[in-house]
Amino acid sequence: MSASGPEILVQPDAYQVSRDEQLLVAELTAALAICVYDDTQPVAGLLHLRYVATNNDQPLDLTDNTLSSGLLLMDRFCKELRSAGGRKQSWRVSIFGHTPDTPAMAGPAATVLDLAKAYFGDGRLPVECKESVRPLGLIVRLHAREGRIWVNGTPGTGNGARFAAPAA
Repeated sequence: MSASGPEILVQPDAYQVSRDEQLLVAELTAALAICVYDDTQPVAGLLHLRYVATNNDQPLDLTDNTLSSGLLLMDRFCKELRSAGGRKQSWRVSIFGHTPDTPAMAGPAATVLDLAKAYFGDGRLPVECKESVRPLGLIVRLHAREGRIWVNGTPGTGNGARFAAPAA
């Protein structure tokens, strides 16, 4: 992979939007990476949304509050994309999901994936969605100015990335 600029690691339940020459990186373990790129403007963003509790590797209890927080995070993400100059009608949306190969994860993964697809589908945006069911996670990299996406099945390869500031 040949790319210029620094890598910015996007933490779970956070997002990063950029107009710069950099790679936005998410290390997915029982989570989604929602990549949005504007075809007409050099702006892109990556939202890293999890569906497993980080302290005990158990599926999140997907209550109305949990799902509402996911929707609010997607709203803030889209608002920041528009503030950076993104035009919603020109967005390309790609969703990548990692689901651990355990039966307890299938339900929460499907719910969060369906929520994200419906959110962007309601805006009449075409959504490309790929889910990987495997024991190990995925690394998703999005080139912020060009919209190119790389998916790698080797967790831990984002260690050289610097951390993005949490979304306000």
